[in-house]
Amino acid sequence: MHRMTKRILAAMLWFYAGWYAGAILADFIGVSPMLGPILGTAVAAVMVGDPRRLIWTDAPGRAAAAPEGLTESN
Repeated sequence: MHRMTKRILAAMLWFYAGWYAGAILADFIGVSPMLGPILGTAVAAVMVGDPRRLIWTDAPGRAAAAPEGLTESN
C-alpha cells in the first residue's frame, strides 16, 4: 500500500475518532455539537501532517537489540 493511501485512510479514521470524541465531550460539558467536527478536523490535520515526523518517517525501522541475558548461548 502506498504511503499517501495510508495517510488518506489515517486521516479519515482520525477525523471520525476526533468527531466522536468531540461529540461526547460536547454532550458532557453542554456546549455546541459543532465541537465534534472541529475537533475531528484538527486531530486529522495534525496526525496526517505530522509536523514532527513522529509517525510518517522516511527512515526504515531498526531491529530492536536483544536484552543482555538472552544473547548468551549455553
